[in-house]
Amino acid sequence: MLLDMTIANFRSVKTPQTISFQAVKDNRLPESKVVAINEKLKVIKTAAVIGPNGAGKSTFVRALEALRAILIADEDVENPLLLLNGTSFAYSEQKGGPSKIRIQVVIDRGKADNQEEFPTIIAQYTLVADRDKFFEESLYHIVGGSRKLMFDRKLVDGSASELSYHYRWGKLYRGEKKRLVKKLSPRKSFLTEAARKGSETCVPLYSWIDERLLILPFGVSAASEKYLVEQLTAHPDWSQQLINFLWSNDITDIRQVRVQDGRIIFVHTNVTQHYASYFAQESLSLRRLSLIGVSFFESFVSARTVVIDDFGTLLHPDVLKHVVDAFETNNSQSGSQMLAVDCNPTLLTEGLLRRDGIWFAQKDNEGATTYYSLSDYRFSRTRDERRTIQQYLSGVYLSLPITSEFYFVNSPSKEAGNEA
Repeated sequence: MLLDMTIANFRSVKTPQTISFQAVKDNRLPESKVVAINEKLKVIKTAAVIGPNGAGKSTFVRALEALRAILIADEDVENPLLLLNGTSFAYSEQKGGPSKIRIQVVIDRGKADNQEEFPTIIAQYTLVADRDKFFEESLYHIVGGSRKLMFDRKLVDGSASELSYHYRWGKLYRGEKKRLVKKLSPRKSFLTEAARKGSETCVPLYSWIDERLLILPFGVSAASEKYLVEQLTAHPDWSQQLINFLWSNDITDIRQVRVQDGRIIFVHTNVTQHYASYFAQESLSLRRLSLIGVSFFESFVSARTVVIDDFGTLLHPDVLKHVVDAFETNNSQSGSQMLAVDCNPTLLTEGLLRRDGIWFAQKDNEGATTYYSLSDYRFSRTRDERRTIQQYLSGVYLSLPITSEFYFVNSPSKEAGNEA
């Protein structure tokens, strides 16, 4: 499970900013909305980033996408760091300077039996890179509160004609080391290459990023249909589950969902007739709900961290609330979690999310994005919680759009002037 992620010098984020799934200790907040990792650590099932358009909410998602793309890029990709193209390092003193991304992930929840106790293991991975080279890379394991080095890699001189790195390995590191370093490109990750060589230390985190981190496309593209085809082909019974999910959201005319020639077909029924249509011909909201529903099914059977940008787009506010409830109600055993990123204040509805699971995004006076939690504000459970939306809309928590008057001015064209 994802505990937190910190980013700096990435797109609209300048100084280090952190969003956390770790639950705060507050007996006023519902325990049903957290997963207990051990006696001291609890992780929130559903978190949300809320704020106005252009505030940098999606920057967090883009950072996760960049991290995942770099680490799991195909072996024949010469420079995975070029996957950072399209991002902006606008706040670096040196144009195009390095971005920093750090994540903490529970890779082993630990357990206790009658004879022996196994502690929780948290992987802390840090990547500092630009589009041309790694500056730093490190992996630590946090075991029972103790932070233990696995490996550390730092660029010696970034201006040298031939780049070299200084490496350190902890006593608990298991896997290929010096032989791997000799042929490792400055553009590739040690974590990735070591995991592909079977490193016992690197495989768990690499596998989590590759298999457990699920970042959804918007829901209306060919990539979305491809994902649905793969999942419904692998799990044929999910077609009926999807129909039931759509029915629960008042889409009640669909009687069949099938995969045919690599495409999704919906069969609709009304009082007098049946008709079929392809995924691309359906409404944007139906496509969006179908993608969300199937991603939920995947998270219900196996632990996933589901990240959904523009979560409430195309969804009615009541449907948005119902979808969140469906995720939390059916996620009692798998240990999955969800991050919803949206500008819809419906996510602030009383009882929908824990206060420590709600994060706001806004720009500071330099135009850089900052993130802060609703749990930073004092509240009364009997009074304030019922008024959270009203308080937000009245500006108590900031993170609101600043609007002003707009008037369109029609400038006469040259052609019109000549005619006159």
